[in-house]
Order: sequence, then C-alpha cells, then structure tokens
Amino acid sequence: MKHILITTIVIVLGVAFMPFLCEAQTSKSNMLGAYYYPWYDASKNEDDIGWMKRALRGRLKPTQLPKLGVYDSRDPKVIENHIEQSKYAGIDFWSVSWWGKNRQDETFKDHILKHSDAAKLKYAVLYESTGRLGSMKSPNYKNLVPDFDYFNEQYFDHPHYLKINGKPVVFIYLTRVYFRANAGKEALESLRRKYPNLYIVGDDVFGPNYPASAASQWNAITAYDVYGQSTKITGGTKAGIERLKKNYSAAKRKANKVGTGFVPAIAPGYNDRAVRKGNPGRSRFFTDVEGSKGGDLFRAMIKDVAIPLADPKAKSMIMVTSFNEWYEDTQIEATGGKASDPVSKDDSDSGNYFTEDNLYYDYGSLYLDILRSEFGQ
Repeated sequence: MKHILITTIVIVLGVAFMPFLCEAQTSKSNMLGAYYYPWYDASKNEDDIGWMKRALRGRLKPTQLPKLGVYDSRDPKVIENHIEQSKYAGIDFWSVSWWGKNRQDETFKDHILKHSDAAKLKYAVLYESTGRLGSMKSPNYKNLVPDFDYFNEQYFDHPHYLKINGKPVVFIYLTRVYFRANAGKEALESLRRKYPNLYIVGDDVFGPNYPASAASQWNAITAYDVYGQSTKITGGTKAGIERLKKNYSAAKRKANKVGTGFVPAIAPGYNDRAVRKGNPGRSRFFTDVEGSKGGDLFRAMIKDVAIPLADPKAKSMIMVTSFNEWYEDTQIEATGGKASDPVSKDDSDSGNYFTEDNLYYDYGSLYLDILRSEFGQ
C-alpha cells in the first residue's frame, strides 16, 4: 500500500545491493531528505505481485518491480537495504509518512528506529493532514495537539530524530489547504503555545501566486507536489522546469522577507493512474528535447531549480518526492533494472490506459546514481 520466489528474494536481499554498500561522501553544503512510506505488506501468495497491482510499474507488460521484490516494510533486510540505498545516494534523512497510531506507526517506531543500521540516517515525521484533520472542505483539528503529544512522547527525544537548531523537525502535508483559514491558524497557534520548540516545514507552495501572509506561520515552507505545478501542466518539457523554478523563486523571496526558510523539492516523475483517475501520467525524460533519456527531468530539477534555490535559512535543505511512493510513481528506489528497452504497453483492456503510450524504463539504480553524482563525492 511475487513474481519472485521467497528463496530468490532472500538471495536478492543478501547480495543484490553490493553497489550501494559504499556510502557517498555527502557534501554538507546541502541537507538532502526524501519522503518515505512504511505501508507495504508482503504478498501472501508468492506468485502474486500484491501491492504492486496498485502501482503503474506493476501494470506494465512486462512489470518493473522493485529491486527487493514485493516487500514487507517491516522486513529488517528491506530496511537495511533502503538505508544503504539512501546513504549511497547522499540522502541524510527520511520524512516518514504518519497517518495515526496504526501499523505504519509501529513500523516506524518499532522497526525502523530500532533497526541496527538506523543511526546511519536521521528521521522526521511527515504528518498526513488528510488522515488526521478531516476532509479538506470541512477540517477538524481535534487530533492535532494530541498527535503532537504522542510525537513528543515517542519520537522527539529519540537520538536519531532530525533536529534543526535543537528543534524537532516535522513536515506537515497540505498546510496550504488546512492552515490558511482562521480555524487552522487558531489550531496551529494552540500547538505552538504548547510546543514552542518545533521546527515545522509546511507543504505550502503550489502555483505561481504564493501568499506572503502564509509563510510566517512556518519555520520553512516547501512543496510536496512537484508534478502538479510543472509537468502536469506542460508535459515533460523545459517549460515545466522553468515554471517550477519561477514558482519556487517567488515563494522563496516572499518567505525570506518574513524570516521563513524555503525548501525546494524535486521529483523524478508521476503516474497515479493505477490508484485514481484524472491525472495524466508523465515519463521521466524531456519530450521536447531530441535524444532525451530517462532521468533527464530529474537532473534538470536538481541543477536548474533545487541547487540554485537551496536556502541557508533552512539549512540548504532539499526534499525528494519520494523514496518509495510507488502508487504515484514518484519513487527513486531501485527497480530490478533487467529490461533494456522501455515499455509503453500495460495490462489494461486497451493496452495503454495506464501508460497513455508514454515510455517507462526499468531504470535500476539510475535515480540513486543521479543523486550521488550531484550530492555525493
């Protein structure tokens, strides 16, 4: 939320990530984070691809599965290899999706943070507003302070929890929806009164007209949704990159005027057509550049947008959407990388409902390699 036999998975988990065991010598000029999702369960049937049925890559013909197979987020070998992939890429921390005191919370608290390799990264909560604060049209803030009471008890004092200037860091999803009206502002003020020593990064930037009045509520602002304000509008084009840079530049300028930091976000691509309707999928290369290859969009976002706009007011932090959100195809996590040719066909009745005839590469470690080349040694 397996085409591979259990014995095969054991072998893969044991040896397949030897290239990632050499950690990148991370440049300290940037703090690099990635959104991380601990919600996956292993399939009960070894011949079933399980949760990958809800991901684009699981609907392709042939499929393009994670390097680790259809994994369980609690598997200690999976956690180990995810940490190694992250370190190889120069990632410093995960912002871990939190929907409440449920199985995912237990995975984060009792499996990730207690893993023997956990100290290799830092960790922060990604507070999922849509799961905790009611509907966007009619929000309810009764859970906000109690949820942060829980974070204070269970997470903030953990030695591996991410802090900036001694303050626990929390990312809040869709602050631009939940915290601009008076009720949201009042709820946030109540939270700040009880926990004044927080570093809150608001998912507050979307589109060209960022309101300067919104920025002062947050220690830093960012944009979780990269796609919706760039390539969704323009397709996989240079114009999409320019649009994103323009949006970010304006938001950073307005935020800095009130003392708030800005955190640029990057994403390799997007396709959520296996879980919801309405959004066009996007390949991961430029459609208006002859000879463009997979990963070119991501490289351009890093070089032309994220690095130039990284903000010392926010520790020059850059966020990646995402490490492993397979349902929206924003993941940088390695695939098996077995197929040399890109795929445009899927298992829908039309043969192209999910792909819309776009090309998808079985990219292997490409996005980890790109990050390593930009943020590593």
